[in-house]
Amino acid sequence: MAGILIGALGDVAAADHALYDRLWPEAPGRQQLTLSQQITDELTELGNTLGHHLDALSGDMVGLRFDGRRRRAWVRVGTSRAERYLTFELAGDVHFTRGVARIHATLDVGIAGHVLSLELPDVEMAPTSYRDERGVEIRIPLLHGTF
Repeated sequence: MAGILIGALGDVAAADHALYDRLWPEAPGRQQLTLSQQITDELTELGNTLGHHLDALSGDMVGLRFDGRRRRAWVRVGTSRAERYLTFELAGDVHFTRGVARIHATLDVGIAGHVLSLELPDVEMAPTSYRDERGVEIRIPLLHGTF
């Protein structure tokens, strides 16, 4: 009697397993973004919205664009090149890595349509503290080379 009961329960379990396999064959593949990627995308969108409004409020004197996934930013300060007499523009690409911001900047100065473009040396900025006061350490390379 006990053998018949165990055999019957085994058949019911096999039938339930077959039913589940038929109704839910496999969980869908993981195609959603992780939470950290979603947060990065939302903060990137927020920063770009702020940059867009800053462009409009400053009359295109200040420009900001962000790419959170690549940890990059683009910053521009100055007049546009469409100015007739005097142009000034400081623009730079900022790459954030290991707690340090590496800045590659260019400076454009123009008078009456003649523009001089200068590529400035790369600068690094890192947070620091001195006597319990927080600040920023600016690293300017005086000599750069490989040996």
